[in-house]
Amino acid sequence: MKKRTQKLVALLISLVLVACMTACNSSKQPSSSGGDDSDGKPVTVVFWHSFSGATGEALEKIIDAYNNGPGKEKQISVDLVYQGYDGTDKVILAYQTKDTANAPDINVGLTSTIPSMMEMDWTVPAETFLSGGDSEITKDTFYSALQRSCTYQDEIVGIPFANSIPLLYYNTAMLEEAGFTEPPQTMDELIEYTKALTVKDGGTVTRYGLNMQTKRYQLVEFCVSQDENAFFGDNEGGRSAPMTRIVAGEDGTLKAYLEKLQALLETGGYKYIEDNINEEFAQGLSAMVIMSSSRLGTMDSLMPGQYMTAFLPKVGADDNGGAAVGGSCLNIFDRGDEARLNAAWDVIEYLVSPENQAAFSMASGYIPVNIACEDLPEMQAYYEEHPQYKVALDQMKAASPNAQEPLDLTYNEINGIVTDVMLEFCQGNLTVDETVEQIVSQCNASLDEYHAANG
Repeated sequence: MKKRTQKLVALLISLVLVACMTACNSSKQPSSSGGDDSDGKPVTVVFWHSFSGATGEALEKIIDAYNNGPGKEKQISVDLVYQGYDGTDKVILAYQTKDTANAPDINVGLTSTIPSMMEMDWTVPAETFLSGGDSEITKDTFYSALQRSCTYQDEIVGIPFANSIPLLYYNTAMLEEAGFTEPPQTMDELIEYTKALTVKDGGTVTRYGLNMQTKRYQLVEFCVSQDENAFFGDNEGGRSAPMTRIVAGEDGTLKAYLEKLQALLETGGYKYIEDNINEEFAQGLSAMVIMSSSRLGTMDSLMPGQYMTAFLPKVGADDNGGAAVGGSCLNIFDRGDEARLNAAWDVIEYLVSPENQAAFSMASGYIPVNIACEDLPEMQAYYEEHPQYKVALDQMKAASPNAQEPLDLTYNEINGIVTDVMLEFCQGNLTVDETVEQIVSQCNASLDEYHAANG
């Protein structure tokens, strides 16, 4: 928790500087209040996001179209502000310091941070608007897995946006040369493929069969995919009530995954550290990689037409959970101005329209969140030409809605614990049982510390 405190102190300093800069440049930049917010007067919506590259450009185009189209007609403008991955922490800090002037109206935040968002009375649950009779979107606008990903204590809190799912990426020519006509569907097959696809020059590996590092994201995926009622943490992974402990050690899912991973390590062709995974895969240094569908746009630019994607391999052949959808959601905040709050919802409705979700998905690889997007001719044509993108959508639809990343309260700490312990395991310093014990005990200690500090 000391690291989190240090980070919040640094962000507090950052917010103070932002406030000073805003005051000094008030003549050049719109005020946070957007001018007169009474009916019929201009309103500015502050939108914080974390996207760069092609994804960031796609979002900018959508917002520009809003500002110059429906926004202009309604006298609503969006101030799009890139905050990197610090946006959520900055929102929390602004709330703690009551700094409404330097807070957003909309923030893109990881779904795992939903409990933290709901601790703030600024946060307006999305269901407040979704259940309103005049909303252009309802909860049924979204796939059931996405509804579930944004649900906390039986209420949809955020709006699905920028959602992804892990995929197996494979070099089509390499698999064909090795005699494989389809990708591996289970971890047993993945072990077999890894052996066959690994190339060595003497004792040196010149091409790995598989590259993937097990951090929190990967570990959670392989645990919850084993059973439709498998949750990484208690209280349904923190959705029915705040998560207090890891249950993946109790139900056997963690051990089952580690036993398969041990067999992968023994092939000698599994690279368990990610250095430059995108570039190495594109250069043919790895035949297969496991990573998020959000990398699709990047891989298209690096190796167009040379790869394909498949579902995440099952730990056991009879597993029925499926891969967990992850990513981010849109949180909306009430800073004491009803006109701005309603304007923010208007922007959200625009962002998740079928047409805009199609454009955003095609530029990024994120799954289009609006069900109606599938019916658009341009989306259908894109999937026909780029079938690797549709695999992500198909995998989400095939999975149980219960297959979800946990709302684990100490996300950063748990990610660090899993990363460190898994490296020790992969380096041969821990047995399977010791690894299970270390991950469970350390993560539980992190959660205990959080609950002790926050009541």
